[in-house]
Amino acid sequence: MQTAQHQPGYLHLLPLKDGSPWLHMCIRHAETAGYLMAEAALDDLIVDALVEEDTRSRVRLRDDGIMVLLKAMHLKGDEMAKPEDMVSIRLWLTQSSVITTREADVDPVIEIASRLKAGGGPATPGIFLADLVEEHLREVGEQVEMLEDATDNIGRLVNLHQPEKACPSMADTETRISGFLRHLNPQRPILEILSTQIHPVIAERERSRLDDALNRLLRFLETLQNLRERLAILNDQVERIQDRELSRSSYAFAAVATIFLPLTFVTGLFGVNLSGLPFETLAHGFWALVAVCVALAAAVVWLMRWNKML
Repeated sequence: MQTAQHQPGYLHLLPLKDGSPWLHMCIRHAETAGYLMAEAALDDLIVDALVEEDTRSRVRLRDDGIMVLLKAMHLKGDEMAKPEDMVSIRLWLTQSSVITTREADVDPVIEIASRLKAGGGPATPGIFLADLVEEHLREVGEQVEMLEDATDNIGRLVNLHQPEKACPSMADTETRISGFLRHLNPQRPILEILSTQIHPVIAERERSRLDDALNRLLRFLETLQNLRERLAILNDQVERIQDRELSRSSYAFAAVATIFLPLTFVTGLFGVNLSGLPFETLAHGFWALVAVCVALAAAVVWLMRWNKML
């Protein structure tokens, strides 16, 4: 694998603690596929999967190795990630070597590389796989906790009857949850296969670690599904709050219109400018009309209250 250092897609070549080489390459260079097929002597189906740009998480067990494709985070930081921040990491593992390819480095790969450079890190390809999966799920766990906090905050705003503040965050959180479910659900059968199938690359201890990782993944999936259901309930509450506010506004408008409807009729009738109108000859006729309107409005209000309409 030393010749890989002269390839445009070469990223690094690090030894694991047992001496097994770990070759990491970029798929954005056309030469990567040719090198993997000609120099690394990988099967063309394996190479096609390792350099495919748009891929889904999956696993393929061969007698000579294991191919694993996973979606993992590639952004460092404490901010809540978006589903599009999950990109594919492609692995080919044998008993004596590890080959990974990427379009953008994911955090688990960066973390393992830093451990190896510091003198730690995995000892075998099987441990490499278990470490990568555990690091991946650790970051997923952080994101799930952030989504839980966001959902709790949305619930608090809804309980305070502040839907205008809750709605933007609700839509964003729902989108993130849906995205993570889309990327994480296909990883369930992968971990089920890796934790149950006996293969020379994965020792018994690593299968147990992958089984623990599967349990963590299932817990995350259940939590995300629960958060989605909570948001659906909160969304229903927001709609009910908005419906009540709309009904209250409509009722207030209808009540005001009911009060002023007879007054509009009376004032319109007195505005026809024909002789014979009441109070026409009175010096205080205008104020008499105002008194009549006030009395009529009071009568309408009393009638509505008596019928429990106000």
